[in-house]
Amino acid sequence: MAYRKATLRKMPPVTRKYAKLLGELESVIRKGKNLVEEISRLELDSRALAHAKQIPQHLPLQNSGKDFVITEHKERR
Repeated sequence: MAYRKATLRKMPPVTRKYAKLLGELESVIRKGKNLVEEISRLELDSRALAHAKQIPQHLPLQNSGKDFVITEHKERR
């Protein structure tokens, strides 16, 4: 819990510095906790991308291509 300025003014100097440090520490911990979910999501996305890159996207054809005939289409007017 952060201390109010009026409360900090009433404290001795060393205690005031310690109280400010605790407030900053709480802030950093809170920000770190908020990042956990985002980091977890990014890690899963990264693993999925790495896995997708290992799987070939275009599988080679089983035949040599001799079975396919390419015909040219004439334009109709």
